[in-house]
Amino acid sequence: MGADLCADLLLTAAPTIDPTTEATCPGGLGAIRAQIQITVPVLTLLGHTDAGAAVAGRSPIDPESARHLAAHAPGWDRVLCDPVTGTVLEVDRYSPSAVQRRYLAARDQHCRAPGCRAPLTRCQLDHNHEAQHGGATTLTNLCHLCVRHHTLKTETAWSVTQEPDGTLHFRSPLGQRVTETPPPRIMFLPDSDGAGEGHTTGTSTPPDAAPF
Repeated sequence: MGADLCADLLLTAAPTIDPTTEATCPGGLGAIRAQIQITVPVLTLLGHTDAGAAVAGRSPIDPESARHLAAHAPGWDRVLCDPVTGTVLEVDRYSPSAVQRRYLAARDQHCRAPGCRAPLTRCQLDHNHEAQHGGATTLTNLCHLCVRHHTLKTETAWSVTQEPDGTLHFRSPLGQRVTETPPPRIMFLPDSDGAGEGHTTGTSTPPDAAPF
């Protein structure tokens, strides 16, 4: 192992520096990226207690260092444990994965608020059941909402529930209920009588719209 490390150092040398930005260029040692997994109890992360923070598989660390590392972490995993035995029951990540984002973009196509057709470039992924209240980062708890409707839903008494097929049920602060089905795809089918071979017909029925 030691010989391999020495050979790598000799062959790759030190990271090269871009003279225009003084940033480390990719390649060689500059391509090495460290990964550190920190386990922090929620109350410690929030500053209510100072116990339980640790580098996974290594040793405990002080709470200030844990909070600093957590603040700059590229992703968070929420680990749900049995309060008595400490056994891990479920692991969930707040940020949707790339695969989930691709699926939801293909399904939603635009803002899913009733009557809104803002493009995905102006939308954010919303946890229908808020993550801070226990909502999971799953396909059946996520949908695209434009910034305006995302803020409205999060900051007011609007609520959203979702069915497994992506159908959303919006409930207003006054109790009005509006159902929003996933936008249909345009289907191109050959002419049934065979006439005009090579031509296709497209049909699409937009969902009912309601103010929101």
